[in-house]
Amino acid sequence: MFLNRTLRKTLPVALAAVTALGLDICVATSASANINDGYVSGSGAFADDWDDEGTLAKGYPGTYSNATCLWQKVLYADGYLTTSQVDGVFGSTTDAATYTWQYDHGLEADGIVGKKTFSRAGDKLRDQTGDGQVDTYLGKTHHITMVRNSAGRYAFSEGAATHVASYTSRTCS
Repeated sequence: MFLNRTLRKTLPVALAAVTALGLDICVATSASANINDGYVSGSGAFADDWDDEGTLAKGYPGTYSNATCLWQKVLYADGYLTTSQVDGVFGSTTDAATYTWQYDHGLEADGIVGKKTFSRAGDKLRDQTGDGQVDTYLGKTHHITMVRNSAGRYAFSEGAATHVASYTSRTCS
């Protein structure tokens, strides 16, 4: 109790002093995103961008979304879906392809794209141009353009169109 009271009194004073001196206190954090943020996103080095994404699965929020379309692009790049099956709908075909992808990658095969599945897929994000920015998902069968925009949101190409990977909207087809 005494410690809590002391901290409540001294912490604001210490922060005010740091601010008055013009010092910045920075805390290093890894990428932080989830379905509540509304987008597949990241910050800083892209190596761990997908380690904390939201859940995608049949019947979950995001079932009909560009985030699902992004996941289907991953499945396409790794040879589990065809281009015509990339439609932004997490249905039976995407569920089965996800299950097989997880099994083949040594994960619990449940058809649910959670943190471990997103994280494993994120291991294949690459900077092919050498500018320090992610630009490619290096799939087993295809390499696809996948970029993180200036707002930290992931986007992917579909023909001439670019779609931001939103959990709440579907513009891909």
